[in-house]
Amino acid sequence: MLPTRKILQLPAEQPLYFDDFITRDNWKRAHRQPPVQISPMPATNVYEMEDTIVIELVVPGLSHENLRFFSTDRSVEVRYEPDNSAFEPFSSSRALHREYEPVAFRRQFDLNPEAVEFDRLEVSSHNGIVRLKFPKREQFRGRVQPFSPFSLN
Repeated sequence: MLPTRKILQLPAEQPLYFDDFITRDNWKRAHRQPPVQISPMPATNVYEMEDTIVIELVVPGLSHENLRFFSTDRSVEVRYEPDNSAFEPFSSSRALHREYEPVAFRRQFDLNPEAVEFDRLEVSSHNGIVRLKFPKREQFRGRVQPFSPFSLN
């Protein structure tokens, strides 16, 4: 009879072939780190072009038709509520492995109402990326102003 061993358990002491500060105790240190938390908010890019402000949201499996958009005089809000009321008969499907499920979210973006025309918002989607385009007002169109993200002092 073979001796039983625990699977994926490292011996308490291992010989160190390379003893340097980079590799020392990395196994123990990695297990002390808190697990990575995944945000239910979609990843977002916001950028400025010469004549528009563009907001892109990454929503895999969804399009702009699945989302709801609300605007006020200073902001736009994007919401998604999954349709949980859809009835599926028992045993019509069975999930064997699931790593993704659309999650409800609510995201608000504040914009300068003097620079952006909220009433001419264009919304489109392609390959799971929803793009919101806000045209700039006439006096703000033209060259994009460069800026320094930090002080050079």
